[in-house]
Amino acid sequence: MLIPDAPDELPTAPRLDAADDLDLAGGTLRDILNLLGLQGTEITARDPETPGDGAGLIAQVFDVYGEDDVASDELGLLIGRRGETLYHLQYLMNTIVGQRRENAPVFGLDIEGYRRRREQMLVDMAREIAEEVRASGDVITLEPMPAHERRIIHLTLEAEEGVRTESVGSGENRQVEILPAE
Repeated sequence: MLIPDAPDELPTAPRLDAADDLDLAGGTLRDILNLLGLQGTEITARDPETPGDGAGLIAQVFDVYGEDDVASDELGLLIGRRGETLYHLQYLMNTIVGQRRENAPVFGLDIEGYRRRREQMLVDMAREIAEEVRASGDVITLEPMPAHERRIIHLTLEAEEGVRTESVGSGENRQVEILPAE
């Protein structure tokens, strides 16, 4: 049974004729989107610019946008609750590339600008809470969050006067504490 809007010829394996790692990763992402019936999309690659992009950790970030409002709405499914589906899709893409290329770099993925919006929200929240910690002297513990989001909080507040951060807990329950500086 063919998925609606899927191409007539579905890929059976990652491409072997990719020019380089970037081409392989981009082609793999395109194949995944095609298999999901999401052809009305545009994929561009750029250098990571911020901690949320994975600057210093990621080789390139693929930005995926819908070519129209309908395609953009469909891409929302790939973001998932709090970006979980997006991060799993990124992991899948990198796993496929890593199996095809030895020492392949890690690639990032952003869909409809979700990661940028989430990063800005985390930066704003961290600064507001840092101000509250400075004013009250209390320790504030944030909700559990994934490592990449905790990294954004830590990097945002490392240059802030009067506060420091620590990660506490384990596994999926790991949290950031924002404390008065010692």
